[in-house]
This record gives sequence, structure tokens and C-alpha cells, in this order.
Amino acid sequence: MTLSALLVSALLFIVGAPSSVADPSPDPDLAQSVAAHEEWRGEASEISAGHVDLGPRLIDGQWRAGLRHDAESGAVWRDPNQTVLRVSDAAIMTAPDSADYPFLADVAGKPVHVIPQTQNPSVVWLGWNTQDPAVTATIDRGLTMRVGPVSGPGRAWLFLQSGTFGKPLLLADSGAAPGDVWIDSGTHVHANWAFSAPGTYTATVTFLGTTTAGEAVNASTTLRFAVGDAASASEALAMAAPAASGSGSGSGSGALAAGTSQGPGSSESTSSSPEGGLPDWAFIAIIVSVALSFLVIGALVVARSRRSRAEQAAAIAEADSLLAPLPTARGEGNGEAATASSQSAGAPGAGESAEGHGLGNGGGEQ
Repeated sequence: MTLSALLVSALLFIVGAPSSVADPSPDPDLAQSVAAHEEWRGEASEISAGHVDLGPRLIDGQWRAGLRHDAESGAVWRDPNQTVLRVSDAAIMTAPDSADYPFLADVAGKPVHVIPQTQNPSVVWLGWNTQDPAVTATIDRGLTMRVGPVSGPGRAWLFLQSGTFGKPLLLADSGAAPGDVWIDSGTHVHANWAFSAPGTYTATVTFLGTTTAGEAVNASTTLRFAVGDAASASEALAMAAPAASGSGSGSGSGALAAGTSQGPGSSESTSSSPEGGLPDWAFIAIIVSVALSFLVIGALVVARSRRSRAEQAAAIAEADSLLAPLPTARGEGNGEAATASSQSAGAPGAGESAEGHGLGNGGGEQ
């Protein structure tokens, strides 16, 4: 396994793999810019058509979640808690009866109200953006959009689709637990919002993040939907925000759970991330730490190998010294050599010569 593969495996082990991977391509229909001076309005209103984005904004030093409405007079921001999003009967579609839409199995072939991912001029077009200049200038990497709980007479879904024939990517289901959706700064996204039954719905949405200075950001609001021509806008405005326990009425009670990132073809700039995401410096620090760990381990292995070879060489040298003959003095060596020569020359002739020499000496003395 290569070092790069080891690093990637270790990184995924440390931070966990994202629940879904998306690498969306830019959509020219979503190209827009948001100006810092755009007006904020807090009066009660109803929006039944046109382009609307939910997003965070810094107003008078406070972070707020607002609805950016492309009105005829120009873009204005409205308080979502005072705004009713009308999903008229012009939004009715037949839910697909397809294995590609398992989350819609309970309503397959039945009419549902849909805010489409691709704009329908007769229906409100709801998306979200993180393009306010204060967001792009001060937020560290991006924010988490927490959607939930939601209450209403039916069930609600939020999903993305890549192209005309692409398979859907489910982002939210009111039958699941609360969850988060990661959104990069400077992002503009639209998705499909589907409702199984007409009536009034409310959903809590919170944006969470951190500034580059380390300050926590928290902006929360309530989305209010009047689904169907007969749904009452005043009733939607009067509804209390959904309880945190998701104890609202109907099968739609609960939270729009996400845990996935935006899907292909859904935004100008999106990326997957683990829940809440990690800032770039954290990813860099993790990669550097893993690389250093491999370097340290490699150095220890090399040092241990060299030490073992040195110890082995020392042991061999010591064994050789024990097996070598002991040194002797010069005289002792000559004597031993003479004795050895004498013994080796112990033939009868030699002995007789020595004996004869002794008799001759004895005779002379006499």
C-alpha cells in the first residue's frame, strides 16, 4: 500500500467518511450576487410565486435567518416567522412510482404538492444561499443548516435530483430525527420540497457556524407553509413553532433529517462534509499529524535495525576473541620448541650419542 493510500485511510478512520459524496457542477441558472445593502422587512406577508432563498445575514451586529425574495422592485429580505410560503394547487404533481424514489413509496402514484428544484413560474421557488457579504467575509468555511422539527398534517421531504433523468438524493424526511446539512460559504442551492397532504406546516431552521475569529454563530427562525389553495395563511402565521420533541400532529411531525450534503447539479459550489464539517486547518493538521506519525515510525524501525546489526557485530567480535589462542612469552616458546624437537628426535641413534659422550667424560676424570 502506498503512503498516500495509508494517509487517506488513516484520515477517513480519524474523521469518519461522509454519509454521501457529491461533486456538483455549477448551474448557470443559479448564478446571482447578494449585496450588503439589501432591505430587511419584518411585516407579515405571503409569497406564492417567484424566487425565494433562505439564508443567514448579519444585521446591526446580530445574525438573523431571513428569506431573500426577488421582488419586482428588487431583492428584499423578509422575516420567515412573519412570512407565509404559499404552495398552491399549481404545484400538484403525481408522486413517481419508481424504485428510484423509495422514500415516496407511501404516496407513489398519488398527488403531492411540490416546490420544484427547477423553477415553475406559477409556484414559489424556495432554495437557500450563504452569499451575504458578511457570511463570505467572516464565516470560517461554511455553516450547518439544521432543519427540524417540523409539524403539519402530512409528511414532508426535501431531495435533490441531478439533471432530468438523474436519481434523487434524499436530504430530509419529516419522519426521521433532526439532522444537519452542511453548506459552504458563497453557495446557492435549490431542491425539491414535497408535501403529502394540504394544510399548514411549520419547520424550525437554524444556521450554525464559526467566524474566522472563533466566534460562534447561531441564527434560528421558523418557516411557515400554506400548502394548497384552501390552506389558511392566517392560520399558518398563528401556529406556534414546532416543539423540539416533534410532538406536532400528523405523520409530518418530527424533523427534516439530513445528514447528507447537497447533491450533484444542485448548486454553484457545494461539497460534502461530515456533520457540521471541519475547517480547512483541521484537515491539514490531521494530514500533517498522520504523515509525521509514519515518519517517526519509519525512523524507529531504521534505528532499531541498525542497532540490531551493531549488537550482532559486537557479539561476533566477542566470540572471535574468546576462540583465539592465548599469547606466550618468548623464552617459554623457545623451550617448548626445543623440548618438542628433542622428543621428536628420540631415535636410538640420538640417545646412544648422548650416552657415549657421557662415558668419555667419565673416563677422562679417572
